[in-house]
Amino acid sequence: MTMRVLLASLAAGAVTLPAPAGAPAAAAVEDLTIRSVTLRPATPVVGPADSVRMVIEVVARGVSGPEGVRINVEPGAPPASAGTSFPVTAPRRGTPARPGPGRGPALAPGSAPGPVVAARLAPGAAVATAGKIVSRPGEGWVTWRFAPEKSLSRWYPAGPWTVSVTARGADGAEVTGHTGFLLKRLTRFGGVEAVRGSSGVRVTGVLNRVDPQGDLDYAPFPGQPVEILHRPGEKAGWTRVAGATTDSRGRFARTVGDRTGGEWRIRFQGTNHYAPRLGIVHKVSR
Repeated sequence: MTMRVLLASLAAGAVTLPAPAGAPAAAAVEDLTIRSVTLRPATPVVGPADSVRMVIEVVARGVSGPEGVRINVEPGAPPASAGTSFPVTAPRRGTPARPGPGRGPALAPGSAPGPVVAARLAPGAAVATAGKIVSRPGEGWVTWRFAPEKSLSRWYPAGPWTVSVTARGADGAEVTGHTGFLLKRLTRFGGVEAVRGSSGVRVTGVLNRVDPQGDLDYAPFPGQPVEILHRPGEKAGWTRVAGATTDSRGRFARTVGDRTGGEWRIRFQGTNHYAPRLGIVHKVSR
């Protein structure tokens, strides 16, 4: 889904993807550079009925006007040949593109230097209107904020997605950078019990996920490893004491022989398509 700029104010605050330490100061003649891309949230998670609206923030300089940055968001991992490092700078005449030196410290929310253009994306918008720019003389950086009208939901493909950002300079030159995120679906536990027996504490339960077929809200999640955690009491730390793998119906069971009481919970680490889950605390029943 290709998105263009339509004005609207957005709240600040984000989890920022890589921006290098010591990024170069603005020169008298500014290079066309994309300094960083920020995603909010960094890893969107969707349930069976809700949706998540992404906010994408781009910091660039040397761009031709408020319409000089455009983005494209689509399923699939970023191109292997392109990488995801910032900054990326348009080549001068006769020279290759200059990618950034690699991942560096993230920009803190609201710390991007330079003027700010608050922007909103709307599907099919063909013309952008000039936005309000707050000037910071001598620095040259501009921040674009995009909020696609189309929210992400369970009906979009889970897993890797790519955000491609293209900036255009006054001379018509363009530079493109890529970054990625994982769209994940919710998981949850059901029927968890910790029951004391003659050979120890038997922990059982079911791991479910948002139904990938779309027929149900949740369906069993087979073949997944889960961790069984224990602590002696409320003030103690949690310890992993055992593991189990879910069967074809998402069920798991394990008897822990060297524990007789205390508190128990289950943890699922998640996958590229499904979110991690930490279950609620359960006390041993007799």
